[in-house]
Amino acid sequence: MEFKYRIRQHLKDNSLQYMLVLGIFIFGLMLGFLNVKGLDNEVQQYLLKLLDDYLRGGLEGELLGRNILAAAFIKQAETLLSVWLLGLTVIGLPLIMVVIFLRAFSLGFTLGFLIQQKAGTGVLVSLVSVLPQNLFYILGLLIAGVVAMNFSLNIVKNRNQGTNKLGLALLAYTTVMLLLLVVFGLGALIEAYFSPWLLGCLG
Repeated sequence: MEFKYRIRQHLKDNSLQYMLVLGIFIFGLMLGFLNVKGLDNEVQQYLLKLLDDYLRGGLEGELLGRNILAAAFIKQAETLLSVWLLGLTVIGLPLIMVVIFLRAFSLGFTLGFLIQQKAGTGVLVSLVSVLPQNLFYILGLLIAGVVAMNFSLNIVKNRNQGTNKLGLALLAYTTVMLLLLVVFGLGALIEAYFSPWLLGCLG
């Protein structure tokens, strides 16, 4: 009960921050989706070949989880680490927004390309091979962005206070980020095992 209360209180206290990061994420997602139309034919054919190879591998059961899990987890951990490091600096505040925008742009571009090139099949592929793990990735990224923003602002507000208080705040900040690493890890597990299984069911 107390845990649920803390979550509700966190969302209430940080509603503006979440609106900001969510707005940036949606903007990046839409821009990435629309940017697919600007690709020249040669690039489209190259990406289409990569997509076909990926789908063929999934349908034939070649995309083994152990080959995906480490790469997926490391990629997400690097993103989380960059957000954590940027939160430790005042100048990192706008760069946190850039990280969120770029991740959203990448996801939007991927979804847009799938839908454009594969039509109805692209929607299905997006649902089974892209969206499941990204539900965890997006949730973790948005929370990490807000927490990092708050810590960065907290450095400015409390820069004249004792180092002990700042040290405790840093410990709490790092602990939250480590918990979010678990969320990203769950997403990586889904990307490595569940999504390829769903993709294989298409065959």
